[in-house]
Amino acid sequence: DQLEPLINLYTQGNYQSALVQALQLLNQFPKSVTLYNIIGAANKGLGKLDEAIEAYNEAVSINPDYAGAYYNMGNALKDQGKLDKAVDAFSKALSVKSDYAEASNNMGLVFEKQGKLDEAIESYSKALSINPNYAGAYYNMGNALKGQGKLDKAVEAFSKALSVKSDYAEAHNSIGLVFQKQGKLNEAIEAFAKASSIKPDYSVAYNNMGNVLRDMGKLDEAIEAFTKALSITPDYAKAYTNMGNALKDQGKTDEAIEAYTKALSITPDNPETTTNLAIVLFESTRFEEAAKLFSKNDSIYNQSYLLKCFYELDIKSKVSKQLDYLIKRGENNCVIGSYACRSAIRYGTNPENPFCNEPLKHVKKIDLTKKCDFKKIFIENAASVLSNGEVSHKSQGHLKNGIQTSGNIFTQVGSVTNLWQDVIRAELKNYKDHFDDSTEGLIRDWPSDFSLYGWLVSMKNGGELSAHIHDTGWITGSIYINVPPKLKNDSGNLVVATHDPKYEKGSVKDIKSIDVVTGSLCLFPSSLLHYTIPFESNEDRIVLAFDVIPN
Repeated sequence: DQLEPLINLYTQGNYQSALVQALQLLNQFPKSVTLYNIIGAANKGLGKLDEAIEAYNEAVSINPDYAGAYYNMGNALKDQGKLDKAVDAFSKALSVKSDYAEASNNMGLVFEKQGKLDEAIESYSKALSINPNYAGAYYNMGNALKGQGKLDKAVEAFSKALSVKSDYAEAHNSIGLVFQKQGKLNEAIEAFAKASSIKPDYSVAYNNMGNVLRDMGKLDEAIEAFTKALSITPDYAKAYTNMGNALKDQGKTDEAIEAYTKALSITPDNPETTTNLAIVLFESTRFEEAAKLFSKNDSIYNQSYLLKCFYELDIKSKVSKQLDYLIKRGENNCVIGSYACRSAIRYGTNPENPFCNEPLKHVKKIDLTKKCDFKKIFIENAASVLSNGEVSHKSQGHLKNGIQTSGNIFTQVGSVTNLWQDVIRAELKNYKDHFDDSTEGLIRDWPSDFSLYGWLVSMKNGGELSAHIHDTGWITGSIYINVPPKLKNDSGNLVVATHDPKYEKGSVKDIKSIDVVTGSLCLFPSSLLHYTIPFESNEDRIVLAFDVIPN
């Protein structure tokens, strides 16, 4: 009779009142393991984990076979980050009560925190062998399998969780994240929508939906999803960061800066947000401000951008020092390669180039009309994609008189782009084999695992693309799906160079004009600047551009 109102106080979240009454009752019943367990639980609810563990220890000292106290102790130790001790506590609970499904499940969570995913999955399996209808264990197993990269098995586990509990919003959300990784973006959207319909205040699901919509190039809808997430959780820094990314894609620089600034007001010095803000400032030619932010992070990505800032500010000493620093650190990417070449031309220096000393010798042009049914695979499918209202377009500062698809085209139109990827990957293998004897870092450090990120560009009469590089690429490529007849010999040509001719004076050996026609595939090191020569025609010039992105 005395315990019942006490337990009611605890279950209603009145932890302080429950603690006070339990301590009073303890004077009357000093050997009550139930009271010690409630005292532990109330302390845990109040965030007093040391006191909670002390109470659970008292309970098991009175009754060494009290499995529930060991289980609760394990949870408190897990929250403290004392993971090995948490495993010991759950093991003791299971030694007393071998069919304690919750203890097996939570031990799995601890193993997962320790990065022991095989042991975690074994624990979840044990929990499910005890209780085959344990939706939470299926859910946790799905997350562990996702962590192992076993995406199909993860989907299977989440699906089992949902077969037990159809309104399991978190499982719908997690299955959506797996679909996103698999490139099944429409299925991902459906999963996030289901999660948010079950749990209308589920801001995480709206945020994840926004990220997928951005991947699909649906930027207005993405921003709408991030806005919804923020209306539910106003201090959701990640949603502000993601909104900033979408606004940046739209070319809304000031609004993107505002979104990143709000994110940083919530989580100051967050590395991802700080980097994203720095990139927008860089693209707005605010190089000094950008440099200050990039210098806060020692990652290769930030330090490479810092090199770019110094180069744009034309500070020779800092450019040389930064190049030297990155190279001595053993770093290698296309940005280092590009600015090593550009510095040699601008400043007359001769810095070491770990990426590619002679990038123009590593340019390759292939005639795809001799390799595949080019009309069917590329021409007809590209026309379909460009006329598809599902594929959005983005602003591109380097592009004049043209449009560019938004997001990664390879994740947007399924089987069509799978065909494109098959052709591209085959030619990349041929490219690497062709230069296999090269001692350049480009070939020597060729990524063993990479993704393709691509987009379609359609240019009209007078269209051109100004000189630029793709910072995250290893190899950059372009497939010429339609090149109009040329009025001049070089109309619409692709030009690759070790420098930007507008700002640096290179020689003839530093630049190469490639005569592209319909069916051409050009592959070249991502360190090379590239641009197009304007053309005159009533026909559109259509190109599939892509980068090899090391994973």
